[in-house]
Amino acid sequence: MGMKRFILLFLIFVSTSVITICTAQTDTIAQPIPFIKLKDTVKTNTVIQLDSIVETKDTIQKELFNFIIGKAVVNKSFWAQPYRYEDKTLKTLSVRVTIEKNIDRKESFNFNLLSLVIDDKKLRIRPTGIFYYKNEKKVYLKSKPLNKNYNVFEEHIIEGYKNLEAKTYKVNFLGLKKRKGIPTVKTLKKMNVKNRKIAYYVDFPVQEEFTYGKIYYKNKPIGFAAVRN
Repeated sequence: MGMKRFILLFLIFVSTSVITICTAQTDTIAQPIPFIKLKDTVKTNTVIQLDSIVETKDTIQKELFNFIIGKAVVNKSFWAQPYRYEDKTLKTLSVRVTIEKNIDRKESFNFNLLSLVIDDKKLRIRPTGIFYYKNEKKVYLKSKPLNKNYNVFEEHIIEGYKNLEAKTYKVNFLGLKKRKGIPTVKTLKKMNVKNRKIAYYVDFPVQEEFTYGKIYYKNKPIGFAAVRN
C-alpha cells in the first residue's frame, strides 16, 4: 500500500507541472502584433500629396495672364472722350496695356481689377474707360453705373492707400453734358479674351501735374506709367 500511494502522488505532481508549462507557452504566443503605427503613416502621406495638388492648382490660376505696359499720355483735351469728370480739375491718363493669355481656352478678363497707384500721394485710382483705335479714331467700350454690392475694385486694397473712384457723366456729340445726367462711378465691361494677345488703352483720372505711377493688377504691380510735363 505504501508503494502504490507513493506512485499515485508522483503522477499527480507530474500532471500539474505539464499543465502549468502549456499555459505559460499559450500566453506568450497570444500577444497581438501592433499595426496602429503603420496605419497612421499611410494617412499622413496621403494628406501631404493632396496639399501639393492644391498648391499647384493655385499657381496655375495666378498665371493666366501676362501684361506689357506701353505708352502713356495725359490728355488735356476731352474732345474724343465720351465722358467728363464731376471734378473739373481732373485730366485723363491713357495707358496702353497689352494682355497675353497663357492658355488656349477662352478666358474672361475684368478691367476693373486694374489700378493706377501713386506712391507719394498714397492713392490707388480706379480706371474710368477703355478704348482702342480704329482708322485713327478712338472707339470706347461701353460702361455702366457701378453696382455698390459688387465692387471688385475695393476687394484688393493696398494698406495705407486711399481709393479714388472718380464720378463721371456722359456727354453728347458736341461734348456737352446730357440732360438729366447724374455723375456716377462707372464699372468697365468684362471681356472674353479669345486671342492670345490683345491691346487696349485704359483711362485713369489724374491731376495735370502727374508724372509717374505704377499699374497694378489686383494687388500686384505689373508695370509703370510715366509722362513728361
